[in-house]
Amino acid sequence: MSAPTTSSPRTKTARRARIAAIIATRPIGSQEELGHELAAEGIHVTQATLSRDLDALGAIKTIDDDGRLHYGLGDTSPADTSIPVHGSDAALARVTAELLVRAEAAGNIVVIHTPPGAAQFLAGHLDRSTTFAPVGSVAGDDTIIIVMRTSQDAADLCTTLLRLAEQRRAQ
Repeated sequence: MSAPTTSSPRTKTARRARIAAIIATRPIGSQEELGHELAAEGIHVTQATLSRDLDALGAIKTIDDDGRLHYGLGDTSPADTSIPVHGSDAALARVTAELLVRAEAAGNIVVIHTPPGAAQFLAGHLDRSTTFAPVGSVAGDDTIIIVMRTSQDAADLCTTLLRLAEQRRAQ
């Protein structure tokens, strides 16, 4: 029995980030194949939802060197699974509200938790933000580690992200 598909913004954004990561890392020739890949990860979606997600991501069918059709991410970098289009702070506020589960500073390091499959998507927005000046970041499946220059910078980043998420959620 398949799990029901949910349509909350957080779930949708995390699912789309996972789809982008799958498309960027292996050739996917059909929506059915993509659906099987997602189901193997515990993400169950309908064909109509996959179609909407692929359209929202700007995924297009491309032909590889062997003449096989598969999905690509169009004009975005094929290896970039974070896929923020313009990196604006308005987009960061929206994505933070949808995906931020928890943010905590430990010295000059910030640990951010997201739903499964969404860390790289949020990290891409943070990396492109003009608001923060991290030394560097690493994103896994559901956790982002950001190294800031000082412990105060780390605390400020956490406070700002939590405030962004709460303000956006209150709207």
